[in-house]
Amino acid sequence: RDASNTGESGWGGQSGPAFVRWSDVKSMGDTKGRVHWTSTKRHGRCIEKLRRCYNNDPSHLLDISRGSIIFESLTDLTTCLREITADDNVVVERVKNRLSPDYAVGETAGYRDLCINLRHVSTQAKALGAELHLCEVQLILLEFALFKTSEGHYRCNP
Repeated sequence: RDASNTGESGWGGQSGPAFVRWSDVKSMGDTKGRVHWTSTKRHGRCIEKLRRCYNNDPSHLLDISRGSIIFESLTDLTTCLREITADDNVVVERVKNRLSPDYAVGETAGYRDLCINLRHVSTQAKALGAELHLCEVQLILLEFALFKTSEGHYRCNP
C-alpha cells in the first residue's frame, strides 16, 4: 500500500512522511492521522487529462480509482504481479510496463513503474454491479516512490 507515516523514519531513512511496511500498518490499530490512504483522482485533474491527453474521450481515463504498492526489490514486485494475474477474482485489462528499457523515459521524466488496470470480478463485486469498474494499481520500486510528488509523476504532453 502507499502508506505514509507522519513523523517517524521510514524506508530509506527519510524523515517526515515516510513509506512503511504493510505488515506494520496492519498492526497499528487506529491509523487515523497516521496513514495516508490513496483517494480517487480529483475532478479537475480528470477534466485536465480528458482535454489535454484524451481528446475528451472518457474511455481512456483508466485511473480515477487508483493505488500504489511500493517494493524494496524487483523480485518482490514481480512476485506481486504474478499473484495479481493468477487471482481468479481479478481481470487484468492492461499492463503498462514503464520499467522496460524500451519505454520512452522522456515522456515520464525518468519515472518508472509497472501500471496495471484491472477489474475486480468476485461474487461480491458482481452483486454490487462493480465488476466493470476499472482500477489502477501502480507497482513501484521504493527508489522511484521516494521521488514521486503528490501531484503525480508527470503530466501528459499537450
